[in-house]
Amino acid sequence: MVYPSAGAWCTSHFLGERFVMGKENILKKTWVMVLLATLCQALWGVVFPVIKKSYELFSISGVGSTLLFASIRFMVAGVILLLIDTVMEKRFPVLDKKGCKSVLMLGTIQTGLAYAFQYIAMMSAASINCSILNGTGVIFSTIIAHFLFKDDKMTVKKAIGAVLGFIGVLVCFVWGGKLEGFSLKGEGLMLLSILTFVTGTNISRIITKGIKSIVVSGYNLLIGGVELFVLALLLGGRIGNGGLYGIICLLFLSFTSCVCLYLWTALSSANSVSKVAVFQCVNPITGAIAASLLLGENVFQPKYIVSVLLVTISIIIITKGGKKIAK
Repeated sequence: MVYPSAGAWCTSHFLGERFVMGKENILKKTWVMVLLATLCQALWGVVFPVIKKSYELFSISGVGSTLLFASIRFMVAGVILLLIDTVMEKRFPVLDKKGCKSVLMLGTIQTGLAYAFQYIAMMSAASINCSILNGTGVIFSTIIAHFLFKDDKMTVKKAIGAVLGFIGVLVCFVWGGKLEGFSLKGEGLMLLSILTFVTGTNISRIITKGIKSIVVSGYNLLIGGVELFVLALLLGGRIGNGGLYGIICLLFLSFTSCVCLYLWTALSSANSVSKVAVFQCVNPITGAIAASLLLGENVFQPKYIVSVLLVTISIIIITKGGKKIAK
């Protein structure tokens, strides 16, 4: 998933504080915020095409092998985040009983389940379709948050943005008046993955309060990764030798799961959420470009151009908020 993880919703400003220089937080500088936020979302946008390319390089086929590849990515990312916290705090992050239950639930839902659905879906779904559908994560998260949080209600602008986003998705799959390019085992499972992930994100805002975001994210990825690893072994998962290019792809995917998440969370802590979140509009654009360059997908068809444009505008409108229509 290329959607900010649960750690981004924690109340701690731990990450942002790490970038404080004197009395001024460098992440509050507009040019720094714009540069890093754009970079994070641009890299996250490339994730889907890189995953598809990795399937080719590692000769991955079958659910077990797919989940094994995913588990390696998330276990590596989780360990890196926990080691970063250990180095900065000079001690390994240990959680109390309540914290353990929280990260166990979150890791199972947001990494274990959500990414299992996603990686299986990508075995048959086109990368460009996944990038477009991924934009609905912002929409679903907004809708779910409306019912869970009093301070995060639906607004007129958010509603308009959500409608535009769904229209963008429909354009992608119903261009010409008939349903094309949509399958339940591919795009349908991808939507289920997105719903599972954003549900976990909103739940995390309740169950992970008081835990540092980097720790939540680290355990989230590690726990989910271990669960995927065990399941993959039970299903007989095997992956081939991906060569140097394959290793680079795997390291890139792990990098986006931890380093980009670290930076994004720090930006969200140092600036207003809407100011940073608007850069999620970069995601579907870079995803489309990467699908063309890495996989040779014909993304310059009219339906894809219109769809990506509508989804991008939808994200911008939603993250800008507006007047509440419900209390």
